[in-house]
Amino acid sequence: MVKTAHGAVNVFNISDSDRYRCQVLHYHSRLSRLYISVYKDHGQQPVFYLLFGDVGYLECPTTWQGALFNIAGQDACIQLMLDARLIGPAVLRFPAAYASLTDYARLYHTPDDKPVRILASSASMLQSVPAEVRG
Repeated sequence: MVKTAHGAVNVFNISDSDRYRCQVLHYHSRLSRLYISVYKDHGQQPVFYLLFGDVGYLECPTTWQGALFNIAGQDACIQLMLDARLIGPAVLRFPAAYASLTDYARLYHTPDDKPVRILASSASMLQSVPAEVRG
């Protein structure tokens, strides 16, 4: 089961996450879906995939080592939205608007020095992806 609470660690429950390599497979802009292939050690075939839904912001290289994803706290999530100009500072004056944003958005990130950051409403682990995604 994927953890979804703000502040959750190892949201995909991956043991030895540093043994995995992630690679952006496909981004579907009309549906705002990001598919990531995950390989173990030096494998040439993905062992599973990660799907992020309703992606609003993405900051990552095309390939990186490590599959440990955490969810940042609500304040970090809002700060990224402010920094990326997805929302304006006026939202901070309206607690109900602030709360509704963080009810929907999650900031998934890796704990590295140069973290992967994905602002999305959901994330899931998949064993396969649709044929049109594989190319």
